[in-house]
Amino acid sequence: MFGKIQLENFTGLTTLPQKAASAWAAADYLVGATYKPLLFVGTQIVKGVNYWFIAEQSFSVSAPERRLVTIAINEFEGHYKVVESSIEVILG
Repeated sequence: MFGKIQLENFTGLTTLPQKAASAWAAADYLVGATYKPLLFVGTQIVKGVNYWFIAEQSFSVSAPERRLVTIAINEFEGHYKVVESSIEVILG
């Protein structure tokens, strides 16, 4: 299914599938923020493969702010790059 996101069956995030874990570990993220994967959503076949996640984003500032974000990490020819990140919800 070229261009369409293939959803994973959600069972809770205790471990990531190996290829998704490799993408998560290898990608470069926004400087000054940390990310914790909460849900592996699935994959999308495009130019390479996009791995879609929902993650908690925390900024390294005096009053830390936590947000839920979606992140897409593209793997193409062995290289990983964050290709999309959007802010969804600000957490208290």
